[in-house]
Amino acid sequence: MMKVEITEVGTTKKEMQVTIPAQDVRTVTDEIYRDIAQGVAIKGFRKGRAPRHIIRMYYQDYITGELSRKLLREKFEEAVKEKDLFVVSMPEFTNETPKENEEFSFKATFDVKPEITPQVYSGFELKKPRIAVEDANVDDVVRKLQETYAEIKDVEDASYQAKSGDYVILNLVCEENEALNRDKITVEAGVRSAFPGLEHEVVGMKADQGKEVDVTFPEDHFLEDMRGKSAHLKVRVLGIKIRELPELTDDFARMVHKGVQNMDELRKAVREDLVARLEADARSFMERQLTDKLLEANAFEVPESMVRLQAIMMLQGMSQRLSAQGVRLQDVYPDSDALREESMASAERLVKTSMLVEAIAKLQAIEATDEDLAKEFASLAEKYSMTPEAVRKNFEERGGVDEMKYGILERKVFDHIIASSTIVEVDSAEEK
Repeated sequence: MMKVEITEVGTTKKEMQVTIPAQDVRTVTDEIYRDIAQGVAIKGFRKGRAPRHIIRMYYQDYITGELSRKLLREKFEEAVKEKDLFVVSMPEFTNETPKENEEFSFKATFDVKPEITPQVYSGFELKKPRIAVEDANVDDVVRKLQETYAEIKDVEDASYQAKSGDYVILNLVCEENEALNRDKITVEAGVRSAFPGLEHEVVGMKADQGKEVDVTFPEDHFLEDMRGKSAHLKVRVLGIKIRELPELTDDFARMVHKGVQNMDELRKAVREDLVARLEADARSFMERQLTDKLLEANAFEVPESMVRLQAIMMLQGMSQRLSAQGVRLQDVYPDSDALREESMASAERLVKTSMLVEAIAKLQAIEATDEDLAKEFASLAEKYSMTPEAVRKNFEERGGVDEMKYGILERKVFDHIIASSTIVEVDSAEEK
């Protein structure tokens, strides 16, 4: 019978001494010889009939290497299962070369997921931003909806002067630096321009009107050769386009928001959306406080291997998201050492938080049930106009179900902690 001894090396590291009896070594050795005999042809013998000493003569190095690999891998997995260990790193093995019919021992050092018992996870004082939506906030959203659905039209009136928000099409000439010359460049009057300050210079100009202006480029401008420099430009307006906003009619309301029939219902729906968004922001703010307080009140160590793996996953996810936008990670974060250090700190916080959430859930018998998952799938299905079955299949195919279950579990644990905490409402300005 295999003998397994565990030694504590640290709070998150263990050393395992495994001794495998000769009979088990012989069983693994027989499997290796059998596989070789059935898989290769040796001259002078039918397949599967070559004696061991002949097979050993041709494949001694392979047999020894395969025996070592099988004994280490298979018996380590058996020992881990027997001792009910949660291994979170690749084991480091120390062993002699195994012999075919003799007892074999090896030593494995590895990190384990620590068992933690949270000491404090209730009775906190949490700040919650006060939720207040004014009529002016609703008006702003409705105005933005108008701008989103605005129709862009050419100005025919030669006497029309560009106003803030109009699109001014013009030519630029810089006699000192021809690289700055532009044909038919568009400037959003009073709002934005690739040439700093030009957006303000074009306000009040008319079609076919020209003027000369000076612009100064900031140190972080995308034109690297012009950073911190000034340029004298000759400007001529070729044309002006205006945004014609749609009227605030019931037809407009139905067009911009699903499920409403008139402007009153639109304004009500906008207000509800704003409240929901502010509630979500307030919840996130409280969860950040909760995480800080939990980590401060429950100090414990986690293996560096767990943190490093989490950091790698975070960086890979970030890189994939940027690549989808046509951007490289190294362009956004040129200081790789600083990014790595920041990622490790964020990863450690995330790993510790998830372990606390799981431990608290266990103590309080909180679970993410199949019913919870079904509700989540149904909610996403309604949001994206899909069937719940299609949403579930999508999550299953990309291995996202466990992540969703953890998200549900975390939300329920935070609900439990918030219910036992004192909530103090604060103004948004104080929160910021």
